[in-house]
Amino acid sequence: MKVFILLTCLALTQVFGDILLSRGMKDFGVFDLSNPLIIPHLITYVLTNIWIILGISVLIISLGLYLTAISDLDLSYVLPIHASSYVLNGIFAWLFLGESVSLIRWSSTLLIAFGVFFVGLSDSQTAQVSHGKNITPQNFPLFLFPFNAIISKSWLAVLGISLSDSAGDLLLALGMKKIGKIENLHFKSTVKLVIKIITNPMIISGITCQGIAFFCFITVLTWADISFVRPATALTYVMSMFGAKYFLKEKIQERKLIGIILIGLGVLVHS
Repeated sequence: MKVFILLTCLALTQVFGDILLSRGMKDFGVFDLSNPLIIPHLITYVLTNIWIILGISVLIISLGLYLTAISDLDLSYVLPIHASSYVLNGIFAWLFLGESVSLIRWSSTLLIAFGVFFVGLSDSQTAQVSHGKNITPQNFPLFLFPFNAIISKSWLAVLGISLSDSAGDLLLALGMKKIGKIENLHFKSTVKLVIKIITNPMIISGITCQGIAFFCFITVLTWADISFVRPATALTYVMSMFGAKYFLKEKIQERKLIGIILIGLGVLVHS
């Protein structure tokens, strides 16, 4: 029951954070790299816009819930909870942001959600991380992505988000597995835990990668709808699932492989 509540709160905070960010970035205008002053302007805007500040605050809470979850559960089990967030993102974007969600976009979103949910039907046992071995990316598989990413700046941004986000997921998971399960915290233990987290090199690297993903994410929101961007970043799951197998030594069962295939098909339809 605790795991269900934790993962439900994780999904809801992710969705609300995304919607608030999208609401704030719609007032920014299109991000244009040809303008040398655009990045300082973007940073100033992000730090002063109330919607962005609220969105970042909610996503910080979501990050805390995420770190708690991956400290004990398999990364390849925690990530599928976002299956519901794809559908909720589309619904909330339609209701609160006035985005037009086409039938094809709904179909691809549901297909991705079903694929991620199918992955979640697999075993949720705690991952056994091999800390004594040096894990290298040898024979790491190449990931397919829609062919039109070559010519579409939206898909190039999505690919950047997915690569950075999946790298962040893996680094955060490795760091949290070494720190150990988070439970029964009081003031002193909470302070010690926070110190361990903010001084762990893998977690620092993971947050840096996700910071890059966040910058790409808010940038693409200046010209693309959240109901397109968030389902498209399901590429992260494909990358993270393989990363969980090769780097975290998690077992990728048949159900997970079927789910990954469905996610890939959903992204292809979405493109």
